[in-house]
Amino acid sequence: MTAARAIECPACGGAIAIKAAGHSVTLGCQYCGALLDVAHPDVAVISTYEGAVRSLPLPLGARGNLLETEWEIVGALDRSDDEIGWTEFLLFNPYASYRWLVSSDGEWQFGTMLLDRPVADGDTAVWRGEEYDLDYDPASTTTDRVVGEFYWRVRAGDRVTAATYSSGHETLSAEWTGDEISWTQLIPLSDHTIRSAFGPPPGAPRQSFGRKGVPPPGEASASSLGFLSRARDDFGNARGMRQDDLMKMFLMGLATLAASLLVMAGFGISTQSVENSLNVAVDGQEQSVKIGTLTIDRPYQPVTIDARSSGFDNRWIDLDYMLVDRATQRAHTAYGVVERYSGTDSDGAWTEGGYSATVKFGSIPRGTYDVVVDAGAHAWPAPLTNSPMPSSRSPGYEPGPWDLQQPASQADGERIELYFMASAGGFMWSNLWLEIALLFGLPLIILWWRSE
Repeated sequence: MTAARAIECPACGGAIAIKAAGHSVTLGCQYCGALLDVAHPDVAVISTYEGAVRSLPLPLGARGNLLETEWEIVGALDRSDDEIGWTEFLLFNPYASYRWLVSSDGEWQFGTMLLDRPVADGDTAVWRGEEYDLDYDPASTTTDRVVGEFYWRVRAGDRVTAATYSSGHETLSAEWTGDEISWTQLIPLSDHTIRSAFGPPPGAPRQSFGRKGVPPPGEASASSLGFLSRARDDFGNARGMRQDDLMKMFLMGLATLAASLLVMAGFGISTQSVENSLNVAVDGQEQSVKIGTLTIDRPYQPVTIDARSSGFDNRWIDLDYMLVDRATQRAHTAYGVVERYSGTDSDGAWTEGGYSATVKFGSIPRGTYDVVVDAGAHAWPAPLTNSPMPSSRSPGYEPGPWDLQQPASQADGERIELYFMASAGGFMWSNLWLEIALLFGLPLIILWWRSE
C-alpha cells in the first residue's frame, strides 16, 4: 500500500502532495519550478527555475481512464534533441505502477516500460518475434524541464542517447547512458481519446451552464446582454417559477428528505451481528478468520463491518472482506485498512490515521452468508530490501528518523490484535448526499439564476 504524503516547498512555501509517496525520489514544484529531492529527510532543493512554470498540455494531478485503467499524471518532462522537442508525462496507478504519455506536435503515444528487452542489431530490433526497423540514427536527448514527481533522480540538463524502431503503428524507444539501457513500447492514441480521458488543456475556454456562446465579462455585446435580460425575465415569470413556488420546492424537498431518513433508518437498523478477533504478525504471513454467519431476511440489506485495534504505531493492516453465500458460493468482496502513523517535522509532532475502520456493503440480497476476512499487517517505513531507492552512505553515517531500516517487528515477532463486528444493517451516507443533490439541485440553480 502507498501512503500519500504532503510536504512544503522550501523554495516558495507551497503545499505539495506527493501522489506516489514511497516511490518518488524527485519532485518539481508546480508553483515555483524548484526541483526537490523528496528522499532527503528535510526535502532538499536541488535547483530552482526562474519564472513561473509554463502551462503543460495536460495539468499535473489530472486523472483519466486509458486502456481500461485509471491513471494520474504525477510528473512531466520537457525533452528535446537537435531537431524537435516533446513532453513526456509520467502516469501512476498504485496497482499498475507507472506508464508514459508522450505529446509531440499534437500527436500522442502511450508508453509501457519493457522488462523483456528487444534485441537490436544494426538497423533492426526484434521483440517477441517481431522485427522493428530503425527510424532515426541514435541521437543525444536532453531533459529541458522537470515538473512533478518521479521514481528516479532527474534534473534539467540530464542527457541520454536515444533511438526509435517502428513496425506499423507501434514504436520501440531505446535510451541508454553508460551501461544502462531501457526500452519502452509506444502505441498511438488519438487526441480525442486524451481529451475524453483528461479533459481540455489548462486555459481552454469553458462554456457556462445554460449560457452557450455568451462572451466573457467585458466582451458581451449589447444585443447579447439584452437577450440574457429577456431570458431571465421570461424564466422568472414562467408558470411554476414564481417566488412562492420556489419556497414550496424547498419545503417539499425537506419533507421528502425527512421521510427518506426515516425509511433509511428503518432499513439500516441492525437485525443481526457477529463478532470475532484475529492476531496478525507484522510483516508476517496473511491471516484469515471467519467472523461469523449472517442471515439477510429482507430482499436487500446493507452489511456493515467494523474493525478496531490499539497499541500500534507506524503500521497498517490490509483487510480483504468476503461475504460468501452458502447457497450459491457467490462471494461479495470489499477492501478496508486500519492504519496509524506518527512522526515529527518542522512543524512539530504529527499523527495520521486511527485504530478503527468501517466497511459497508451497499445492497446484499436475501440469504445466509459466511463473513470472512483476510488480514495482513505491515510496518512503515518498509524494509530496506523493499526500497526502490539506492542507498548511498558516507563513512561514519548515522541513520536518521526517515531512513528505511529493517523494522523491529521482524526481529521481535510483533503482533497486532484485531476485533471485528459484522452487522446486517447500516446507514448509507452516500445515498443521502445523492438524494440531497437531486432534491435541492434544481431549486438552487433557479435561485442562482434569479440572483444574477
